[in-house]
Amino acid sequence: MDAKKLSKLTSFIAPDHLQKSKKGKTLCSLPHRYKKPDMHTRFLFITGLWLAANAAWGQSTAPDSLGRPQPRDYKRLDIFPAISYSPETKLTLGAIGFAYFDFRKGDSATPISYVDFLAVYTLNKQILLESRWEIFTHERKWRTRGELLLQRYPDRNYGIGNDASVLLEEIDDDGSRDTLNYLNFNSNRIKFSPAVLRRVKRNWYIGLQSDLEYLFKYDELPDQYHFLNADSFRITDVPVAGFRSGIGFQVLYDTRDNLINPFRGTFIEFNDRHYVEWLGSDFTFSYFSLEARQYFNTWSNHTLALRGMASLEYTKDAIPLRALSRVGGHKFIRGYFRGTYQDYHMLAFETEYRLPLWREGQPSKLWQVWKRLGVVGFLGGAQVFRGGERVAPDRFNLAAGGGLRILLNPKSRSNIRIDYAVAFRDDSGGPGKRQSGFYFFLGEAF
Repeated sequence: MDAKKLSKLTSFIAPDHLQKSKKGKTLCSLPHRYKKPDMHTRFLFITGLWLAANAAWGQSTAPDSLGRPQPRDYKRLDIFPAISYSPETKLTLGAIGFAYFDFRKGDSATPISYVDFLAVYTLNKQILLESRWEIFTHERKWRTRGELLLQRYPDRNYGIGNDASVLLEEIDDDGSRDTLNYLNFNSNRIKFSPAVLRRVKRNWYIGLQSDLEYLFKYDELPDQYHFLNADSFRITDVPVAGFRSGIGFQVLYDTRDNLINPFRGTFIEFNDRHYVEWLGSDFTFSYFSLEARQYFNTWSNHTLALRGMASLEYTKDAIPLRALSRVGGHKFIRGYFRGTYQDYHMLAFETEYRLPLWREGQPSKLWQVWKRLGVVGFLGGAQVFRGGERVAPDRFNLAAGGGLRILLNPKSRSNIRIDYAVAFRDDSGGPGKRQSGFYFFLGEAF
């Protein structure tokens, strides 16, 4: 498959921010907002994925899941088009992919480093540039990881609390009305969160991290709106625009056999950050989090993945919207829009079973397509709270779903992730409505 033919196909790998609202804005996935694509669009999408995957399979050999050394590329780039069209966004052009780097210099224990990226631009002048990286030096002595994001996209403010109880009515110029449990807004957003870590023991790392985010040009999108109950006015207590700047340390324990798609291993991350005025921050607060993941190679190349997370934030002032402990999104408690539930503290868990149908070491590169597929099932839940509020099992906001995996690069185990998730909370999408999400991405959620 040459590049010219591949470019004629329409493929759509959408970030969490590219689902459609009633007003023609691009927003995250939400149940009663999602419109199923027509058969022609779905056919082009799936065909594009198959051909892109086939093109990638022919470029490398399969890894050995038993841990035996295999040849590795020192440089590699897997890049795929992100092209779509809708009346809301007009033509959307972009690219998504992974760049790999190998700094082992003969040390087989040094993992392959990578940078993933997503770049999308629409004819409605919406833009999203996003990148994450995990880079190791020779013998894993140093490790840098982080995120860079530039964004001009609509978002939603659900207010504070574990109930998504905001209730407001939007009124358009033509007089039409719609009842929602969030406030639509638009903004420009720049985020840069790097960490530089030093290996202090075999699988232990410790180092400094910073977090900078600037959110500006904040505009509420409804032409007119009014709140329908007194509690909904709490949404105005959440600051949105401004600059936050924090610094702290990060501690990692990492025994995963693969950074992108582990079969086995343990990952533990502790974060400590403090946002203070002398760093130029408009907000002052402290943030602490602990995340633990465990991967079990249950049978063949199947994986049981578990994740637990706790985060705590403390301040005498208000914490900005994007810095709150937030539930939802394409990588965390899928099925809820990111920020449906948000507050100062959070407890969360996720479990996922990954069942790839592909097998390693096959003699032919022209394996039937279905043998490069995999399926997953997952369940997750989270609750947010602040000091003095009740924490209980019945307050977890649960969601579950399943998905399809398409193996793109057997050497790195990178794949396309196609997930559909349903929220269990009845009023998460508004009175009597449940949320759901449909996600297209590269790489696993965790």
